[in-house]
Amino acid sequence: MLTIEEKALNFAQQKRGDFLVKIISASGGCCDIPVKDISIEFIKAFKTNNNYSCYEYKGVKVFIENGLQLDSDVLIYQKLKLPLIGNIFGTKGISVKYI
Repeated sequence: MLTIEEKALNFAQQKRGDFLVKIISASGGCCDIPVKDISIEFIKAFKTNNNYSCYEYKGVKVFIENGLQLDSDVLIYQKLKLPLIGNIFGTKGISVKYI
C-alpha cells in the first residue's frame, strides 16, 4: 500500500504536481562496480512510458521506475526543506534490485 506523508502530500497538492521515483547510478570508484541509488523528484506534467508504474494517493500520482523493488508498505515523505534548495523527499519501502 502506498502512502504519502502529510507534509509531502500537502506540498504536492498545493503545487499541483506528482512524484517520480527512479534509479540513479554511478561508478563504484576503484572497484569499478556500478552503484545504484534511488532519487525522488517532484515533477509537473510527467509523460509516462512503459518504464514506470503509476500509483495514486489522494489525487497525487507517484511514478515508480520498474527496476525498483517494492515492499508491501511504501511511504513517500519530506526529509528536509532548505531555503535555497527547496524540498528534499525520501522513501521507505522501495529498494534497488541488483541483478
